[in-house]
Amino acid sequence: MPDTAAIMNKISAAFFSCAAATLAVVSLSAAAQTPAATDKITLKFVRADSEETAGEDGKGANAVDGDPNTFWHTQWQDTNPPCPHEIVIELVPPSTISGFTYLPRQDDQVNGTIKDYEFYVSDDGKEFGQPVKKGTFPEGKDKHTVNFDPQKARFIKLKALSEINDAAWTSAAEIGVVTGKQEAAAPAAIPAAGNIKLKFVRADSEETASQDGHGANAVDGNPNTFWHTQWTDENPPCPHEIVIEMIPPSTIKGFTYLPRQDDQVNGTIKDYEFYVSDDDKNFGPPVKKGSFAEGSEKKTVNFDAKKGRFIKLKALSEVNDAAWTSAAEITVIPGD
Repeated sequence: MPDTAAIMNKISAAFFSCAAATLAVVSLSAAAQTPAATDKITLKFVRADSEETAGEDGKGANAVDGDPNTFWHTQWQDTNPPCPHEIVIELVPPSTISGFTYLPRQDDQVNGTIKDYEFYVSDDGKEFGQPVKKGTFPEGKDKHTVNFDPQKARFIKLKALSEINDAAWTSAAEIGVVTGKQEAAAPAAIPAAGNIKLKFVRADSEETASQDGHGANAVDGNPNTFWHTQWTDENPPCPHEIVIEMIPPSTIKGFTYLPRQDDQVNGTIKDYEFYVSDDDKNFGPPVKKGSFAEGSEKKTVNFDAKKGRFIKLKALSEVNDAAWTSAAEITVIPGD
């Protein structure tokens, strides 16, 4: 069975379930025009009070996926919960910030665009205290930057008090942070090699009831989180697969697989197939198939350079022939 610690942490895992994406942050230093590793903070979605997932893809994670064409939107199908609405985001690593950015949705609609707001920081994601900044965003679809005195934080919360047309909704294409002058020198996690950003698209199975086994954990840059297929109530058997988008579409010549890094091996992949595609639908034959060596070390697999927009890792079997699949991190190797 999966590890006991995961079961004991069911409540906290559900509370902090999230999807993540690495965003470049705005630098206060004029000399930092070329971002270094310390100029990046991984923003990880934790929770939102409302998400529209039936009528459109309005997941909260869209607000930190680095893609301005997606957006978080509160529920509007069947019910329209009114403002205020809020979204909580984790900063990895905990960082000193001196502001935040808000990019409204970038399509031809304005529904949910925030008017009045409050912004909070916290160390534990529970106690946020008083807002470090509150105000009103100017109209328009431009990115809005709000500055405040430097604050050290692990979590941030943006609360939308009202909507531009006084409607019930809230939306956000991207939420970012402005680094503070006292930013720690610890390197930020980078989900992909080079300048390729990896974005979780889908997995055939995820365990979200008894642990945080979201597929997005496989590309969040954090080796301590992992994707795990379902094991509560049901144990769908292998094969399992995860599909990931490369932004921008890129030529790659290999991939890496990091097994889960705790004291368990459940779900560790044994036999695999790896695919590259342009359209997320037609993957064709695998560009590589084989068996991973045992152990929890990162596995590197090379193949002839292939250009594409999407990758798919298919787990054919598990190290102990169990039903599950797990992955702490999946990355790609840029082509020459």
